[in-house]
Amino acid sequence: MNFPLFVAKRYFGSSVKARFITLISRISMVGVGVEVMALILILSVFNGLEDFQKGLFQTFDPDLKIIDKNSPRFNISQEKLKQIKALSGITFINPVLEDQALLRFGNKQVVASFKGVDDSFLNANRLKKQVVEGDYFLKSDGQSFALVGIGVFLNMGMSFENVVEPVEAWYPNHQSLRKFSINEEAIRSNIFYPAGVIEVEQTFDNQTVIVPLDWMNDLVGAENKVSGYEIMLASGVDEKRVQQQIKQILGNTFSIQTRDEQHAMLLKAIKIEKLFVFLIMAFVMGIASFTLFYSLSLLVIEKRKDLRTLLAIGISRSQLFKTIMWVGFLICFSGAILGMIFGFIFAWAQQTFGIIGLGIPNALIDAYPIKMELMDFVWTSLVVLTITTLASIIPARKAVEMTFKQ
Repeated sequence: MNFPLFVAKRYFGSSVKARFITLISRISMVGVGVEVMALILILSVFNGLEDFQKGLFQTFDPDLKIIDKNSPRFNISQEKLKQIKALSGITFINPVLEDQALLRFGNKQVVASFKGVDDSFLNANRLKKQVVEGDYFLKSDGQSFALVGIGVFLNMGMSFENVVEPVEAWYPNHQSLRKFSINEEAIRSNIFYPAGVIEVEQTFDNQTVIVPLDWMNDLVGAENKVSGYEIMLASGVDEKRVQQQIKQILGNTFSIQTRDEQHAMLLKAIKIEKLFVFLIMAFVMGIASFTLFYSLSLLVIEKRKDLRTLLAIGISRSQLFKTIMWVGFLICFSGAILGMIFGFIFAWAQQTFGIIGLGIPNALIDAYPIKMELMDFVWTSLVVLTITTLASIIPARKAVEMTFKQ
């Protein structure tokens, strides 16, 4: 029999002679439970937000993207492109040319992000499901069209019915500006008509215009260069494996980014924010552990005679120390178990039924996203165990000193 644990269970379950102390112990247990539940729910919300962002990126971002580390515009030889296309798991390679330009329509103008794509982009059906109005094409009868973000479309007052007045795009001619020549040739321009309206998420919708690649080339004067190659993979393909294979073909001059690496700063910010919230909640839990410290201290004072009796029957210093530590552990363990159970229940209810809404009109999701992860429960348990140990050491030492003093 584990004698210290046996005595600790008796003290933890006592409710007749020491009602006030038992009440404080129960308050400590409830406090730990509430903190654990809150921590589990908050961490699950951050997991849900990160998962939601990744799902959102999957809507419009490629599985892999090739960019040049040294130049914003570049070309890859046809021989190397053929080697990349021959790799197992690659379904499409979409060359893209991205830049910002001034968009003008009627009396309105705005700086928009243009993305030039070729036919392979449409063949991959990328963003086809996000077309909420109009059609999914970029060229017709020799005329250039564009897929316009819904925010740009509405802010500029565009219309499918206006087939007379095209939308203009203006871009600075850097060669003329380098010569300090400010004239008509200092600005490059091109026109298009809206073909469809796409709706993905607010930032994307308010600034993105997708145009034909050759149209974009004419606008920016890229000399048939691109800003990147976007690679789409077959379902279930290991992107890390394909990433390494492409690196072997292209060498160190190019950067091959996974979908998460394309938004590394945002995802890193979410993880850092989650870490700081975890540390803050752990600190709050540490403050709440003072009730555990006081309850154990009062227990030691109230059980003076019982501790002397244990001394008389031969209890050792280490056994008495472990007994008080076990009492603190039982209080926090019970609270932590209750907190995890209720945290799991509330998180499951939010994940299943969306009880608490965002309160944001026209949002992509109606309720706070939730995703539970096992490691959150593990780290929370470790925090509770650490705080329990630290809060129980002083009362346990006090009990040993008081019982064994001469």
